[in-house]
Amino acid sequence: SGRISHLPLSTPIRMKQQRFNRGSQRFERQSVAAAASSSRREDIRKLLGLFLTVSTGSASGMRSLAGEGPLDQEPVVSKFTKLPSGTQIADLSLGKGSEIREGSRVLIDYVFRRADGYFVASTENGEPFGFTVGSTEAIPGLDEGIRGMRQGGTRRIVIPIKNSFICGLGKTCPGPIPTDFGQRRQIERQMQRNDPYNYFFFEVSAVSVK
Repeated sequence: SGRISHLPLSTPIRMKQQRFNRGSQRFERQSVAAAASSSRREDIRKLLGLFLTVSTGSASGMRSLAGEGPLDQEPVVSKFTKLPSGTQIADLSLGKGSEIREGSRVLIDYVFRRADGYFVASTENGEPFGFTVGSTEAIPGLDEGIRGMRQGGTRRIVIPIKNSFICGLGKTCPGPIPTDFGQRRQIERQMQRNDPYNYFFFEVSAVSVK
């Protein structure tokens, strides 16, 4: 009498509908993951754009662009706090999450440079570096330097050579240790220099603190 009966979907049509629904859900999850990854890459790019200005107090003590000239005195960095070990820290932004303490399990993004500002490595194209604070999984200056940060915060850490890769670059040594040969060679050359005032610096973002 003109009325259309709403019959149940046939099995083939129902299966197509289920596949479509699963595909939509998978696409939504992938979109969320991609957005999160894009946001993290943008945060790391911001770190890459930061540059540490160091004053040595005299023109003769300035390090050359090649990073091979010795310093004749210890670098003095304004607004930095010097820790007892000689590592220096300065917060760029304060996080609002959990505070990093002894025993905290952390994930950090970082940009790693030589004393002359020459880029060595970063986590832009990889996973965050994870370690437990106080466990010797990270080089001493980094392990010490991130304490007191909060999740979401960003900090600059100036690490004297003596507080860095003193164990070497072996698999059992503290990190972060780059896998790229050229980056590893840069670290080795800096460690071999006879310069007591040489250092590395990190720009670090606390991604996760547990």
